[in-house]
Amino acid sequence: MDRFSRRTHLQRAVAAASGGWLAHRPGIGLAASQPSTPPPLLERSILEFGARSEEGHGNAESIQRAIDFCAEKGGGRVIVPPGSFLTGSVVLKSNVQLYLQKGAVLKSSPRLRDFPERPLRQQARYQQYLKRALIYAQGEKNISVCGEGILDGNVLLDGSGEFREQSAENPTLLWFDECSNVTVRGITFRRSVWWTQAYSQCRHVHIDRITVMENYAHNADGCDFLDCEDFLMENCTIDANDDAICLKSYVPAGCLRGVIRNNKVRSLCNGIKMGTDSSGGFRHIIIENNEVWQTGISGIALQIVDGGIMENIAVRHTVMNGVGTPVQLRLGNRNRRMNGILTVPPGILRNIYIGGLRATVNKAEKYNDEERKRHNYQAYTSSICGIPGSRIEEVTLEDVEIRILGGFPPAGAEDSLREIPELGDKYPENRMFGTLPSFGFYIRHARKIRMNRIRIEHLQPDGRPAFLLDDVHDSAWEGVQVTGRNPTPCFSVLGNCTGVGLNV
Repeated sequence: MDRFSRRTHLQRAVAAASGGWLAHRPGIGLAASQPSTPPPLLERSILEFGARSEEGHGNAESIQRAIDFCAEKGGGRVIVPPGSFLTGSVVLKSNVQLYLQKGAVLKSSPRLRDFPERPLRQQARYQQYLKRALIYAQGEKNISVCGEGILDGNVLLDGSGEFREQSAENPTLLWFDECSNVTVRGITFRRSVWWTQAYSQCRHVHIDRITVMENYAHNADGCDFLDCEDFLMENCTIDANDDAICLKSYVPAGCLRGVIRNNKVRSLCNGIKMGTDSSGGFRHIIIENNEVWQTGISGIALQIVDGGIMENIAVRHTVMNGVGTPVQLRLGNRNRRMNGILTVPPGILRNIYIGGLRATVNKAEKYNDEERKRHNYQAYTSSICGIPGSRIEEVTLEDVEIRILGGFPPAGAEDSLREIPELGDKYPENRMFGTLPSFGFYIRHARKIRMNRIRIEHLQPDGRPAFLLDDVHDSAWEGVQVTGRNPTPCFSVLGNCTGVGLNV
């Protein structure tokens, strides 16, 4: 796809998330079908530049020569043929496509020295987490990584390699920084030793039909968007140890106009998440027609804890099969500073729509020994929690069905009286408060909450009410149905709430 057709396609795809708050309305559509991608005029195989599929033979120089050759000719396609090619870091250039044929594997070197540190052009806090990459680009345009091959992190965490668990010195498999007109399509990422793929301050990004698998290392997120603009992720399958799809914000621009649709994701942590880093915030984002399965923490986590603004977010038609918590919304005041900013006030979280949600709640299943070594999280109540003086506002949930199959810590009637600490400066997570005083939704420091057609079925014995409202104002519930093993109240509304309508 040339740069003009790609840009037009992405602009159409995110049109529903821009220009006024229309994203939650059922009739708003997304992109038309994608135009086909014409092949570049120039094609070169890495074999022509000395690459060899031999054990122990490093191919970074050969691959780089192929990329540089095509870039000097004005652009082209660099072909990785079938075979396993050991390589360190390579730099993709403008107007060049790296194409991995079926059966092709780019296998990461186990030596840290093969991955030079990549400095940012302007200082930003994400430099703490992104330093090295197998495939890297900075400030380039019209770049793509496509095909049916594999990027293999070749993770060695048994002490025999140079990478270490939870080390930000580890390379990500793919990192594009400040690039525009980016396409990643069809390839498989596996065995990442750090964040699998990261797109920081990029514009016009299209991620399509990629697979992430065998990510057993801590911090091995499936896909991270950092302060990106006009991005589309669709038709992807992700199975990750850490967050499957994660939006982050470290600079004032934030994440703007994005669409995440038709993906199937699993994580031992969160399925689809915004945060925790949230300095610039998130605006005009659609999350639609996704499936989250066997996920240990939250299916959907929307978090503002570093002073940014989150607004105009639509989450539509989501299926969750076995999640610890269906929904977590958190406004906190951890307030990490951006460069040059001395004080950070609490952020804003408003205008959120969640509709057409079907969720079952339970502890996530583990499928192999590597997973069983990792997180072992309980299930916890969905929550919408601001902080004193900074309320979450204008949140609508409708047509929501939640079946709690198990996984909750035992909870009795006495737990409905628990005094929950604020913990505004703590890391936001579904378990941060421990057992909450309700089993369906816990809502605190919020205003203009609307819930309609909410159905909750609880199959565990539980002495808590379904909903507990604390400092909630100008809010309404209609069409709520709750069934459970114990005959507990549906609602507990504390005396500091005003303007609460319960038409259930």
